[in-house]
Amino acid sequence: MSPARHLLSLVRGSYRAVRYVASHTPLRLGIFAGLALIAAWPLLSTANSLNEFRDAHVLGHYEAVARDTVLHWGQAPLWDPYYCGGMYLLGTPQARFVSPTFLLTLVFGETRAEALTAFAMILAGLEGTYRYARSRRATRFGAMAAAPLFALSGIFATSPALGWFSFFGFQLLPWMALGTRRALAGERMGLVTTAVAAAWCVGFGGTYAAPIAALWCAFEVGEHVVRHARTDRAGVAAVTLGLGVAAATAALGAGLAAVRLWPIADTLQAAPRIIGGAPGNDWGTLARMFLWPIRPETDNGEFFIGVLGLPAVLLGLLRRRRSIPLAVAGVACVWLAAGYAVRPSLFASLRELPLYTTLRYPERFLVPLALACATLAAQGVSLAEAYVRTPRARQRRRRERAGKALLLVASVGLAANLGPLAAQHALHARDRSLSSPPGAIDDSRPFHQARGNRWALAYYEPMQRGSLSCWEAYPVPESPLLRGDRQSEEWLVEPGAGTVTERSWSPNRIELDVALSRPATVAVNQNWHAGWRASAGTIENDRGLLTVALPAGTHALSLRFAPRSATGGALASLVALLALGVVVRQARRSPKVRGAREGLVLALLALSPLVPVVATAALVHEAAYVQAPLTPDGRPVVADDIDEGAVRIDAKFADGVSLEAATLSNPDPAAGAETSLELDWRRDGRVAPGLGVFVHIEPSTGGTNINGDHVLLSSVLDLEDAPSNKTLRDVLPIFLPDDARGKTWKVWVGLWRVRRGGERVHLEDAGHALSDGDRVLVATFVAR
Repeated sequence: MSPARHLLSLVRGSYRAVRYVASHTPLRLGIFAGLALIAAWPLLSTANSLNEFRDAHVLGHYEAVARDTVLHWGQAPLWDPYYCGGMYLLGTPQARFVSPTFLLTLVFGETRAEALTAFAMILAGLEGTYRYARSRRATRFGAMAAAPLFALSGIFATSPALGWFSFFGFQLLPWMALGTRRALAGERMGLVTTAVAAAWCVGFGGTYAAPIAALWCAFEVGEHVVRHARTDRAGVAAVTLGLGVAAATAALGAGLAAVRLWPIADTLQAAPRIIGGAPGNDWGTLARMFLWPIRPETDNGEFFIGVLGLPAVLLGLLRRRRSIPLAVAGVACVWLAAGYAVRPSLFASLRELPLYTTLRYPERFLVPLALACATLAAQGVSLAEAYVRTPRARQRRRRERAGKALLLVASVGLAANLGPLAAQHALHARDRSLSSPPGAIDDSRPFHQARGNRWALAYYEPMQRGSLSCWEAYPVPESPLLRGDRQSEEWLVEPGAGTVTERSWSPNRIELDVALSRPATVAVNQNWHAGWRASAGTIENDRGLLTVALPAGTHALSLRFAPRSATGGALASLVALLALGVVVRQARRSPKVRGAREGLVLALLALSPLVPVVATAALVHEAAYVQAPLTPDGRPVVADDIDEGAVRIDAKFADGVSLEAATLSNPDPAAGAETSLELDWRRDGRVAPGLGVFVHIEPSTGGTNINGDHVLLSSVLDLEDAPSNKTLRDVLPIFLPDDARGKTWKVWVGLWRVRRGGERVHLEDAGHALSDGDRVLVATFVAR
């Protein structure tokens, strides 16, 4: 046999073998497990090491505290006393312990479980992408060949190195999309698939994955409506049935995730996450993120799918009617990923919706683009297979040869692309800074708060120390009365009123013996939260500090953390789980929903989780607490008037905003040091949304301008959310470079439309200041 014939025979045999494997679930899962093992091996081989990257300390801490609360203290993971002076652990959006993978953490520990979680989630993503592509009529061979484009893409390579394991929640995106498609077809198991995957994603810390997946599910609903947009009875019935089951899916999914959704809602209501700025990416940056391999000091490869898979993707676009919805979804993803860099900005419009106001990085919409590309690639391979496998009586010789050539190019390209995809995972894992993990909790030492270090947080809990140094994606309400140098963590606010002794301590429960000669207040060196309960006296909030007012006498005081949202959310999730069990049982007898009676039963099951939610909200009352926004130096942002000594400006801008005053903290600042600028704003009731502040600090001769453009006043308050007819303190830190010495600097200030066009807001009256191009001169100084 000639070498050419031998090669062709080998290719045909490989093709038949892969088709056979793809057709048999155990074999296919074995291959996918092998791919997941290759991708996760750099993590698995160092599984007992601690990632020293700063974010990894914080995000891994939540998982470790949850595990220790369960195993060491025998309690539910509700409160975290070790960070930020105490925080609602179950309500922390980025925590990922309310998911099936937490079982791995319980058994193997947090550091080992991270690697095992990566392996398990990649495996789930490969199978999910395969099944989703199959639901869009791709062949088994095409779906299996294309699945790694999504499940091994760059987001899953870069995230572990940064400690962002919650981004593996994106691996559930194809499962939610698949379940939605099946639910729209009236299938009960489609409802179950989407509800379980959505709840898992939310519980896994899916702050980006869950809302982006919800958008993809909405796209599936829109496609279903368009596909059945007929005026006849059959079309109306199909749309009505699909929308009804989809609504039930959303309701049961929310109910199943209520154990996380309600606590998160409580957290963000007390401390809303405000995102300013106008992030954007040009087309070249997006292409490098998506198609170029990793390079140091660049954004390359953050969402890498590789160029070798593009022939199959392009071939998939030729499937016309089948490819059009995915092409539309892909274009929308790219448009969203560009953020504010394009006009009009689809991302800006999306952020107007309540669920999406907290999204910061538009480039993360390249993740669903990877799913669209993987599905198109599967369809491209399927098209080539159709050319080859057309019955000979109806095919032409030229078409057969073209089909074989296309199939060879597409499938070989996808196979060869596995190398760069696996290399991305290895490169990012290799660049991590690793160390030995800290030991077990030393509970022989009493718990004490410490000043701490948020970037070395993993070492504090084992020492029974809390870190008051705090960083989170939302402003954690942290009391200014917290101290890291107290001899005792509990004390009497009124000296000489008696004694307080700690009998026992655990994260969710503190037992105290209190003897008082007169009424007094017991203070605990932790943050107040409405979920704290006391066996005696009255829980009070002293500027964010947890206190208990007690009458005179001897008290065995027990403080326990039992928030309403945790109880009600858990009950709602339990009811939703029972309802899903009923749906599964019904699906065994009748896979599809048929008739009004079955639809009514499904609706009642979907709404059943509302019963414990309403009952808990009605029976258990909790005080609300909203943290007043503060400037970096601890003053309230909102004041009745400007401070004495501030330099009056009284400039009036369009859209109902005026600049009352401006003050430099140091009128004679030094080069190489930091100073601060305070701008005192005032707005009336007609302020336009989406305004930002620009600050241009320009030197008299040479050098580079210093820009202080920002959206949030004092980094905490959006101008459009601020109260009207109040002074709004906007304190901005300014760092002067070493070459600023001896130069005269002018500070110009104005407003611009961050989210709506980017132009400057018109200056109507400069007041007591000089003006130039819709901006005012608020200060002049010479750097020494």
